[in-house]
Amino acid sequence: MTIRRPFVVLARNILLLALLGCLAACQMPFGMGQRAPEPKPQPVAPAPATGPCVVLALPSSGTYAAIAGKVRHGAQMAQNELAANGVKLRLETINTEAPDWLQRLDALPQACTVVGGPLQARNYAQAREHGQLEKRAFFTFVPSLEQGDEGARAWRFFPSPQDQIDTLIGFATTGMNIRTYGAFYPTDAYGVRMTGLMEQSLASQNMLLQKASYNPADPTSWSDAVAPLINAQTPQGSKTPVPQTSFEALFLPDSWKSMEMLTTSLLYNGEDRLVLLGTTLWEQSLSGKTISNADKYALAVFPAAWNQPQAPRALQVPGTDFWNALGYDFVRFAVSMGLDSRLTTPQVTARAQRASKNDLGHGAHFVGQRWRGSPKALFVWRVTHRHDSGEYRDLPADPRTRAAAVCLAHAGPAACGRHGRASCGPCRRGGSRPRRAAGSDAAVRAHNEQHAPPLV
Repeated sequence: MTIRRPFVVLARNILLLALLGCLAACQMPFGMGQRAPEPKPQPVAPAPATGPCVVLALPSSGTYAAIAGKVRHGAQMAQNELAANGVKLRLETINTEAPDWLQRLDALPQACTVVGGPLQARNYAQAREHGQLEKRAFFTFVPSLEQGDEGARAWRFFPSPQDQIDTLIGFATTGMNIRTYGAFYPTDAYGVRMTGLMEQSLASQNMLLQKASYNPADPTSWSDAVAPLINAQTPQGSKTPVPQTSFEALFLPDSWKSMEMLTTSLLYNGEDRLVLLGTTLWEQSLSGKTISNADKYALAVFPAAWNQPQAPRALQVPGTDFWNALGYDFVRFAVSMGLDSRLTTPQVTARAQRASKNDLGHGAHFVGQRWRGSPKALFVWRVTHRHDSGEYRDLPADPRTRAAAVCLAHAGPAACGRHGRASCGPCRRGGSRPRRAAGSDAAVRAHNEQHAPPLV
């Protein structure tokens, strides 16, 4: 009995194994017992190429919202162009009017290194205070940065007041051999500071500036305010004042809407022969406008950063202006820099210099920034009938001969004074005192005023 039992157990185990083998070989209903097929290897999709990232720090509401909208539109035009050429750009926009805009900027990946903006000084101060300038490369859309910041902590992608002054003096002194200057300026912050910069720059070249100011709120007083500069004398038996002006170029740091009254004030004192020097406020006011009496301003010139005739096709669309070109040029410039992290300041500056040579020179003409190496002058424009379709036009070496030529060609107001005032109808009408005009360039003017640099 003890010997038989192990054989019985062994036989039972053998039968059990045989039964299991048969079951494994059978196909059971509902797929039971069917061996799952091995999955076919799937091709691995390549990771999407990571394109460059550019940030715009601009307001979406408030006084500067309309300007910021134009900058964004220009940036999107550049983004579309790049996409058509196979460059997938990530364009991030941060609303600087949002209370948490710095936190939103912080949340962006490190690759979003290059920031265009801010557009307002207070936002730049916020970024500076919270250490953002050390995390990303800021190329600001303001005319000036805080003392010592430019090229050290941040960079400027916008023409400065000094760029404008240097351009005007270079044009008048080098191009026209003018060595005598005057200034008739409003007593607001912008007018005072721009005139101060003009005076300092002339003094550095051993030239003096004769000055007179006026109250911008009272245009009826401007004829009397400018009188000491003109020092007109009326000959005995005549009613026509003869100007005794001792300079050839007059600086007028005011917006274009004031020009009608300013030139009338000069004519009231008999003066029509001066080269009138404006600022970029004129460019921003004249863009796309038709000037019906352009001949009256035959001697008026102003610096500009926007040259539409030389712009690429994307910026030739009617209605495109400086602010669109700013966004367009900045995006192409930022992509050309090739930054995906905040490098050292010298490295960022070197990248910026290379990018400015590679991709600027079309559209807007952003020059004068210290990081660009050898600054060049802004464009110089003359007022024409249709500003956005005009082109650069040289003035004669002797500005006092220009009025006579204009009188013969157009019989316009610029032909007054010694060049035929009695026979010039518009000039005779120009003898009345000016009246106040409506309209305002508040946003653009405020943008320039808030960034006026301190005089040193």
